[in-house]
Amino acid sequence: MLPPGAVGASQPSTGGYTPGLPTVTDPEKAYADLTRQEYLDYVKNYRAYEEQLINKAQTDRTLIDQARTDVGLASTLSQGVAARNAQRFGVALTPDMRQQQALRLQRANTLGGIQAVNDAKIAQRESNTKLLADLINIGQGVNRASQQQLGSAAADATARNNAYTQAKAQSKANTYSTIGSLASAAILAFAI
Repeated sequence: MLPPGAVGASQPSTGGYTPGLPTVTDPEKAYADLTRQEYLDYVKNYRAYEEQLINKAQTDRTLIDQARTDVGLASTLSQGVAARNAQRFGVALTPDMRQQQALRLQRANTLGGIQAVNDAKIAQRESNTKLLADLINIGQGVNRASQQQLGSAAADATARNNAYTQAKAQSKANTYSTIGSLASAAILAFAI
């Protein structure tokens, strides 16, 4: 809705129209004002959020950081599980057995950690790409709608210009026809 006093807007009217809506006297100006206000609303309400999302999609590493944190926790947990199992079953490990067990746990934790971080990198890249793709799709949808509206407005302007040209030509033809009819009537009246 155009602010009171804006070009193209007038005071509310109740004479057969919806109360509270202004009578539009200049549709092109009203449409331009509306489009400008929608853009300003976008800048005020959504632009910063969109920029944050774009930045997040380009720099987010939360899944990778969490995987690295989880690797350390998993290593500690697996060592505790091995120690509890040995204690539960009453296994007495020799120093060599303990050393081999520690090496196996270390290798398993290292390989598991590498795999977890690599999987997190892939998941992070997919998540970031999906976010960017969603933002692009939203932008393209807005662009398509805007292009359709502009095309419709251009077609309407062309139709108005064509109608004006046709009406002008018809008026000219009617004028000549009237003049011709009057001349014929005058000649007929003179002849009688």
